[in-house]
Amino acid sequence: MHQAPLRVAVVSASLLMSLPSQTGNEVIFVGSSTSGSTDQHAFVESATGIGFEASNSHTDNVTGAVWTHSGRKLYVGQSLMDEVSVADWDGSTATWSTFYSTGGACSGVQFDRTRNRLWTLTGSRGSDRELVCLDADLNSPNYGSYITETSSLSGTNRERWCLSFSGNLACVPEAFLGGNAFTLVDLDPTSANYLNVITSTTIPGASGAGFAFTSDCKISIDEAYVYVLWTGIGASSGLAVWDVAAQAWLDFAQTFGQQDVPLTLGVPNRMDLSLDRSFAVISGQGGSGWAGRIDFDYANPSNTTFTQWAGLAVPNCDGISLSPDGTRAALTSTATFLNTPSELTIVDASNGTVLQSRTLTSMWNVYVTAWQDSSSLAEYSSFGMGCAGSLGTPTLAAAPGSRPTLGSTFQAEIGNLPLGAALMATGLSNAITSGGIALPVNLSFLGMTGCSQYVDALVLDYVTGGTTTATWSWAIPNNPILFGYEFYNQGFSLDPSANSFGFVASNAAVGKLGH
Repeated sequence: MHQAPLRVAVVSASLLMSLPSQTGNEVIFVGSSTSGSTDQHAFVESATGIGFEASNSHTDNVTGAVWTHSGRKLYVGQSLMDEVSVADWDGSTATWSTFYSTGGACSGVQFDRTRNRLWTLTGSRGSDRELVCLDADLNSPNYGSYITETSSLSGTNRERWCLSFSGNLACVPEAFLGGNAFTLVDLDPTSANYLNVITSTTIPGASGAGFAFTSDCKISIDEAYVYVLWTGIGASSGLAVWDVAAQAWLDFAQTFGQQDVPLTLGVPNRMDLSLDRSFAVISGQGGSGWAGRIDFDYANPSNTTFTQWAGLAVPNCDGISLSPDGTRAALTSTATFLNTPSELTIVDASNGTVLQSRTLTSMWNVYVTAWQDSSSLAEYSSFGMGCAGSLGTPTLAAAPGSRPTLGSTFQAEIGNLPLGAALMATGLSNAITSGGIALPVNLSFLGMTGCSQYVDALVLDYVTGGTTTATWSWAIPNNPILFGYEFYNQGFSLDPSANSFGFVASNAAVGKLGH
């Protein structure tokens, strides 16, 4: 295994200056849903509590919000203005405009990071809602336009929903739990089931609790589990966890029948999930309000524990969300229902210790919070096509479980190597080389017939392995200035019998540095 750190010195000073600000003080957007047509919203620094409140027709009755493009864009769904709005954020001010007019109330917005697409759940009524896909690629000539939508969700009320990080899977449970309350939708454009429901079943715990409704849901980053938070009226509440591979609900008790994670505190209403799916945080409105943490044991679900954070002053707690690095949680609460002011409280996600708070003097019913730069999740995805060699086409992919997170050692594997040796090309672009040549480049002129170069090869590293796979490693600096920064890789297998040049190419990959 060969250590091959990226030569960050090749990054120009201007590029570094354009990267997002240091993590740890992300801006939090807070949306409200009150009355009139110009509801209040706020932008607050998470570490200092400094920020401002404003009103805007583009933030009327906010149902969901998501930051994208390393904290430079903020998309907001609205339930009364029938639109998805967008804010351009310059670090201190937001410039608002209409992104897409839906013609119906929007219930939340979610971002497909793989394809730069935005999804919203919209329709003329709650029982008419379908998932609608919009073009959110800043480089697309069709930015802000409609792409497609589902057609099999209407007929039952739907409101709370979620999208996986890959954008390939959505959970859209029924608002009022009964019948086939739990629904998964395939959103992978390459799948034969694209836009179709692939799982539809009941939630046993909720079905046996009398009248119950969906409070929130999440999908783990590896799409292994789906989590549905449900609230029973005058009865129990719980968190149900669906094992996607087993097509079954996890049983969190050793008693007869399937048991969800029990939640005995009143009205659980929002949840968020850590990136490693080791824990979830939950908020609730009942009594003086509450928040807490569930630590999961997937091997022995009955050992899963819920811990209420003691000492928190969060009456009528309406919402909770985790910071991009999973170390903090933002809670919103309003002391007197249907009145002002509200409070934004930042706590340590490990124990609920208060780190910062901000009084929202003119806001109430504040259940939407969105952390800036949540789009800068560490990712590594393939693109382009390799060319065949004597052992088949070389492959390039992240090593199992490896992601390019700041402060870690990232590993990528080049496979199908006849001699166990390859060159790893690393660069900063997949559009043009540093010499001004447009990419991709057809390499047939070198004797590599049918092969293409997809990345600007600023650095070449020789890697070897004991078998047909070689591993490239990069010790990524724990430097916040690199947050959101992208790099590109492509492998070139040493294969003297494949062609006159003696090398064949793998697919390429793009990595994004983040959490």
